[in-house]
Amino acid sequence: MAEAGREKFLKRRHMIFAAIGSAIGLGNVWRFPYMCYEYGGAAFLVAYIIGLFAIGIPWLLTEFGMGHYFQKGAPGVFRSIGKKWEWVGWFPSISAFLIDTYYCVIMAWTLIYMFSSMTLAWGAGEAGAHQAGDYFFKTVLNLSESPGELGGLQWPIVGALAFTWIIIYFVIYRGAEIVGKVSEVVMVLAWVLIIAILIRSLTLPGAVDGLNYYLDIDWSVLKGADVWFAAFSQIAFSLSVGMAGMYAYGRFIARKGDITNNTMITAFCDSGFAFLTGFAVFSTVGYIMQALGVSLQDVTIAGIGLAFVTYPVGISLMPALNRLTGVLFFIMFWIIGLSSAYYLAYAGYIVPMIDKFGWQRKKVAFWGCLVGFLVGLIYCTQGGLYWLDIVDRTVAFYTLLIGGAIASLVVGWVFGADKLREHVNATSDIKVGPWLDFLIKVVVPAGLLFVVVYGGFMQDLKEPYGGYGSWSNFIWILMVIVLVASFVLQSMKSKTE
Repeated sequence: MAEAGREKFLKRRHMIFAAIGSAIGLGNVWRFPYMCYEYGGAAFLVAYIIGLFAIGIPWLLTEFGMGHYFQKGAPGVFRSIGKKWEWVGWFPSISAFLIDTYYCVIMAWTLIYMFSSMTLAWGAGEAGAHQAGDYFFKTVLNLSESPGELGGLQWPIVGALAFTWIIIYFVIYRGAEIVGKVSEVVMVLAWVLIIAILIRSLTLPGAVDGLNYYLDIDWSVLKGADVWFAAFSQIAFSLSVGMAGMYAYGRFIARKGDITNNTMITAFCDSGFAFLTGFAVFSTVGYIMQALGVSLQDVTIAGIGLAFVTYPVGISLMPALNRLTGVLFFIMFWIIGLSSAYYLAYAGYIVPMIDKFGWQRKKVAFWGCLVGFLVGLIYCTQGGLYWLDIVDRTVAFYTLLIGGAIASLVVGWVFGADKLREHVNATSDIKVGPWLDFLIKVVVPAGLLFVVVYGGFMQDLKEPYGGYGSWSNFIWILMVIVLVASFVLQSMKSKTE
């Protein structure tokens, strides 16, 4: 029997902390707050909460429940449903690997910034505020002009990336036992740090002005499709579903473990952390606006720029404790990234390989981390940021959402949503009704496909994503071809067995 098949978390709280850690990640810091601001503040929260109950929780419950039912990772789950469906499980596993290769590079940038904060390497005061962008793009990344100009490796990033993968290996090489213990420490530390950062941010002059933008209410946005696209996509990205790992975590739950309760705790803790982070981010943004006398439109509050440009600007301008605040922020940023990175590695693609081939865990962990590091080197080049953005759009958007929709349809209509519901209820104090069947079979796949079509194909066919021209379209078209080919090949293979 493969090693992973005998694994369990030592204590129930280890499983909960591991699941929460996998869900809480970098997107909680740089995506959720911006979405609230961009889409009507509290109005976005309404759409988000509706999406959480209609899509996020049923999707997470499905992955936990199916992993627990079959006691297998994602590929094993779908092979157990039917041999021709095994590819449905490998698709998110491959996605988890590809996401991890660039996710760890972002963590490497974070390590560099943690040390840079000790000396305010980008500068102090107003001068530092104006130099923060150049420090990131020109000094740290040494960014080239286009995706076609890879340039040379940036060795500080390579070194920080190697360190990150080494830590991941030592977390996962002994399996769920260590993953659970580490997750407990990491998540407690993350909550302590974000609360400390929040307190510091709320004491800054102008913080209230920033919070007013964050929580400004515009109910009219609920009439448009944009806010629903934003809410549904944030839920999909934030809960770490569609990346194979929650099937593996589900199989590590004790046989009489409460699946529904674990699902609810994971979903609500992830959302709560994101909402809390928004207060810290927009308090700092309000301070920047007041200190520099600029409008909100002049402050970058979305994506990578929020963490590596905007927050360093705020750190430079802080009247006191700026170096300490910077170090704490980037430590927090790194450890929430770590909890997601080792989840992607171990539960996402290492456990499925152990299940499939029966290989020794330590060897698979070593080679999985080494290959992940080597692939990640492309993002350590001068053109790495461009490719990181393109691959992220392809894998963490298209493959994740399409794969999740297909998985929900297979579970709902082929395996049987009612069968899954009966299994979940047998293990849980909180019982779910027949309405869950409808959510899994119809609402979840429809919601995910809406996001893909409305925010993906309709936009990218009109204008290539990110202004990268044929580069970005080539990648997602290739993905669609691979998706269709995987289905055809697996179907042909299953007929011959």
